[in-house]
Amino acid sequence: MRQTSTTPLSELIEALTRKLTEDGAPRWREWAQQVYDAYLGWEHLPPTLQQEIAAAVERALPLSDQALLALLTLLGNHEKAIGRAAALADRWRYPTAHDLLLANERLSLAPPVVDAERLERALLLARLMAPDGDPVQRADALFRALLTLQPFGEYNHSTAFIVQVAFLQANGYQVELAGEPDLEQGCPSAALQPASEMEPRTYADLIDALISRYRDALGKAEHLLHERQQMVKKESLPTTIPTSTKPVPGPAFRWRYLTVQDLIWLNTEITGAPQPFHYDRLEEATYYQYGYRDSRDLPLQAARFLWGYLTYRPFAKGNAGTALIGVLTLLEINGFEVHLPVEEAAEWLQRVAQRRTHPLRAIRQIIAASPPGRNEQPVRDVAHHLIERYKPALLQLNDEQVS
Repeated sequence: MRQTSTTPLSELIEALTRKLTEDGAPRWREWAQQVYDAYLGWEHLPPTLQQEIAAAVERALPLSDQALLALLTLLGNHEKAIGRAAALADRWRYPTAHDLLLANERLSLAPPVVDAERLERALLLARLMAPDGDPVQRADALFRALLTLQPFGEYNHSTAFIVQVAFLQANGYQVELAGEPDLEQGCPSAALQPASEMEPRTYADLIDALISRYRDALGKAEHLLHERQQMVKKESLPTTIPTSTKPVPGPAFRWRYLTVQDLIWLNTEITGAPQPFHYDRLEEATYYQYGYRDSRDLPLQAARFLWGYLTYRPFAKGNAGTALIGVLTLLEINGFEVHLPVEEAAEWLQRVAQRRTHPLRAIRQIIAASPPGRNEQPVRDVAHHLIERYKPALLQLNDEQVS
C-alpha cells in the first residue's frame, strides 16, 4: 500500500500523484519531480529552508497553477541544496526507462511499442511515496504504477511483474516464486527472503535471468489474463433473477415463442431420449423470451432467452445443444435469417456461455431480416430443420464446455 510521510509536502505529493495518473499530464510530471526531490531530502534540508517551503506549500493548496509556480520558483532557487539533500536520502536502486524497454522487448520478442511520456510518468509515480517506505512497498508501487499507466502496446502486466521482482532483488531480497505468476496482484510477500548480501548484478542482467526462467509461465499467465479481460462484465449481462410474477408477452406484435413443451421436445430430439429436468428452471428460462410491457425487440429477447437458458440449465443433459437450437428457432420463426456457419456454431455458443461475447452482440452478428412474403412454418418443423443443419455442431457441444 502506498504511504506518504507527515512532512509539509505530504498532501501536495498526494495531489500530484493523482494528477500523474491523468492523461495530458507532462507538465505535472516535471513539477512533481521538483517537489519530490524536496520531499525525499526533507530531513537533510536546513530548518530555515524547510520553513520557507512549508509556507509556500500551504499557499499552493488546494492545487492551482499560480500558487504552484510560486513554490516551484522557490524550489528552483534552492536547486543545488535540494539536489544534495535528495542524493543523501535516495538509497534505492530503481530501474530506468531503458531497463523497462529491455524487459518488454525480451518478453514480446519485438521492438517495444511504447508511449515514452507515460513510461517516464509511471517511473516517477512509483517513487512518490514516503521516503521511509520499505523495498516491498516500493516494489508494489512500481508494479501498480505500470499497470495504472499501461505505457506499452502489449505485455504491460508481464513487464510490470518482471520489473517488480528485479527491483526486489536489486534492493536486498531473494525471490522464489511458487506456482504461476499472478499478473494482477504481483509478487507475493511469501516468496521473499532477505538476501545475505547486496545484489551486484545490473537490472539488465536481472531482467534477462528472470525472463529466461519465467518466460513460459508468464506467457501462459498473460494469455489467461487476456482471456479474462475479454469476458463480458457480469453486470452488463441480462438479469437472471427469478421473477415473482410471470411475464406476459407485450401487445400482439406477431412474435412467436417456444413453449415449455417445445423445449422438452427439442431436448429429447437432440439427446435421443427424454431427460430428467427441473421444471421451475425450465419454466423460468422459457419466460426469458418475453419482453416486459412491450415485446418489440426480438434480438434483445433472443439474447435474454439465450443467456437465461445457459444460466438455468434445466435438463440433466443436452442443455448446450438445446440452447443453440432453441435460440436459432426463436429467431427464424420470427422472420430473421440466421447466418451462422455450421463450423463456427459451437464456438459461437461457447463464447457467449463463457462471457467472451455479450449475448446481444452475438445475436446481432448472425441475423438478417428475411425477405417479404416468407411463409410461416410450424415451430417444430423449423427446429427439426435446424437440428439437421447443425448436427456437426451439436456433436461438438457438451454441457461442460459451456459451464
